[in-house]
Amino acid sequence: MIPNVDILSFASVAHVKRAFTVSDGAGQGQAELPKWALAVMLLDVIIFFPIFIFTSYSLGSLYPVLSIVEDPNPPAYEPLATEENSSVPTKLTNPAKPVTSSLRAISRHLRSIAGWKSNFRGFAAAIALSTLTSFVTIFFGGVTRTLASLLASLALVQLSTAWVHIVISTPNPRSFYRRLPALRTTFAATYLPVTIFWAATTASVILPTLVAAALGIKTRHQGADYTEVDRSLFWKTPIVILVGLAVQALAVIPARVVLVRVQASLLPVEEDAIVPFDRSFQGKLEPAVVGGKGYISMSDAWKTFSRASWIRLYKLHVKVFAVSMATTLLFAAFVIPQFFLIPYHKGKN
Repeated sequence: MIPNVDILSFASVAHVKRAFTVSDGAGQGQAELPKWALAVMLLDVIIFFPIFIFTSYSLGSLYPVLSIVEDPNPPAYEPLATEENSSVPTKLTNPAKPVTSSLRAISRHLRSIAGWKSNFRGFAAAIALSTLTSFVTIFFGGVTRTLASLLASLALVQLSTAWVHIVISTPNPRSFYRRLPALRTTFAATYLPVTIFWAATTASVILPTLVAAALGIKTRHQGADYTEVDRSLFWKTPIVILVGLAVQALAVIPARVVLVRVQASLLPVEEDAIVPFDRSFQGKLEPAVVGGKGYISMSDAWKTFSRASWIRLYKLHVKVFAVSMATTLLFAAFVIPQFFLIPYHKGKN
């Protein structure tokens, strides 16, 4: 699993500048921005870049992982002191809410561990994983890009598993590259969940594209004329979006749950989790020291994830989606008026 670190997609100043550069419509030149507009675009990046990183990485990757591994059955009883015996449990206390019951609860819990920077725990490993994935994908350039991404994911199972361990465990002074789990065991445990997760994420891209093509929605390279408004897009576009969301909900998220829980089962015994974590996975995990595999199967990862946990996780994803949409709308409301307020002049071709 590759953490969602959407840095390059939000972009550099050059991308923002290109967005402000428009054709004069006669093929004679381009409308150029004044030099001071660069400062305005730089300000856009300074303001929104951290927001997009927090939304894509912290909310989109880190928070769901914590929800996936949290023990769905926290203790319901606590020993309460009495006058006769200070160690006898005399009351049934209300079960504590899960740490991942809300975005605010997760943020509060993380900040209690190491301040605001806890929202970016594992970020260095995530950057390394994304970068190496790109390089390995290029290395396997002889095959299709889609298949190359699978080979890259399989080649980097140690690093992706280490990222999960860093995210869910207490702060550790060791660098992420010193926390890589054993390759043989990690590959044996995760190669199938990784492949299934890759298939799900690939389907989340291909299926909406096929639906769009079937509905007659043309892409730019297919010669779509964007000077004319296609009124049918008002009902076709929501269909494509719904298909994409359905694949995410029914395939990508379940595949991610299984993969993360299998990876979490490889957490070294000397490391403690920052959320309630059932290391035994309801007795399904057999430690290697007693002759077991040392990790759970895909079936066990699925069966030990309770209905309440599924509901909590999907609610979390809905909230993250809402925050992401709100952030995008805020960005649009901030940037779009600049298209009209910043003056420009016609430059030579």
